[in-house]
Amino acid sequence: MTSIAIRKYQISDIEPLLDAVLESKPELSLWMPWCHRDYGQVDSENWVRSRPNAWESDTEWSFVVVDSSNKILGTCGFHHLDISSGVAELGYWIRSGCTRCGFGSRAIQIACEWVFREREIHRVEILMSTKNTASQRAAEKAGAKCEGTLSQRLLLGDKRHHAFLYSILKDDRTLEPDG
Repeated sequence: MTSIAIRKYQISDIEPLLDAVLESKPELSLWMPWCHRDYGQVDSENWVRSRPNAWESDTEWSFVVVDSSNKILGTCGFHHLDISSGVAELGYWIRSGCTRCGFGSRAIQIACEWVFREREIHRVEILMSTKNTASQRAAEKAGAKCEGTLSQRLLLGDKRHHAFLYSILKDDRTLEPDG
């Protein structure tokens, strides 16, 4: 399997991120509200430029998922942080041309190992539409446990979706060691 890593965003990621999003727009737009019909250069630039402030303010910890040649395979990140309770929600996506290679599940594992080691987080939650089978497979392969179904929890486009709530606990031993 190709080696992957996660790293913080860099200004040089604006164009490669845009390429990855545009390649994946038909799939991403189904599940990611930020991936709108007119997503373009300005969106990519605004996102990348906003990452340092999000880190400094502890509102989001965002990463790009890269291979050994530094190609952007997708992104992952923690949001809806409840630092006082030690809980963070994880979101992720892998570009369309790189799906079904295990990159999503590996990115989840690497991100969880990072957050458990570097931050005072003991519980990671993953929320997804019950119709998003690719995300479900990645979460399960990464060792996440489905805790239940939340009725009409997500608004995607103009439709309400039921959502699965998955979790990974710091005490779980199903995660592979970082390395």
